[in-house]
Amino acid sequence: MRVERLQEEVELELDIFAYDLKPGLPPEGISRKDASPGRSYPPGYIDNLIQTANDAGIEMKRPPLIPNTRKAHEATEFARENGQLQQFHRAMFHAYFEEERNIGDIDVLCDIGAGNGLDAEMLRAALEDGRYASMVEEQIEWGRAAGVTGVPTYIFNEKFALVGAQDYTVFSDLAARIARGALKSEDSV
Repeated sequence: MRVERLQEEVELELDIFAYDLKPGLPPEGISRKDASPGRSYPPGYIDNLIQTANDAGIEMKRPPLIPNTRKAHEATEFARENGQLQQFHRAMFHAYFEEERNIGDIDVLCDIGAGNGLDAEMLRAALEDGRYASMVEEQIEWGRAAGVTGVPTYIFNEKFALVGAQDYTVFSDLAARIARGALKSEDSV
């Protein structure tokens, strides 16, 4: 939502690329409690994350399942090809973080697609035959080569990266500094 807000204020091209935050997940995903046994977060971390989401208008939950998102990324490419990239991406984000749906499941992806103007049967066929699998893999490899280590990562002008859920002022400040020419590629943000 912050990026969409920024798009209303400055000329900004937004593109969405796949990234595999948890490589090696089984196709059916894994329960959150089994994903990182023994992992603990600093006090207040999760509460802060949820509050940051709430501030952005997202009623974020922590779904019990961490899905394998490869098929979700493939569905995103189908949506891109069919002119529904932004809408589908937003709906998939909502389905996972707010409705706790398994976005690794083809039936769920087809339902989300149908609700956003996509042909569910064509989407199913594309997912079942792996039509976009190599494209998704290329994007993931590009992200690793570019040094992406977290999601979301926003890359401005192919030079400056913001990682994580940032306050809107961070986005707007960076955009303004880039527009003014106040940042050079050797600067850090």
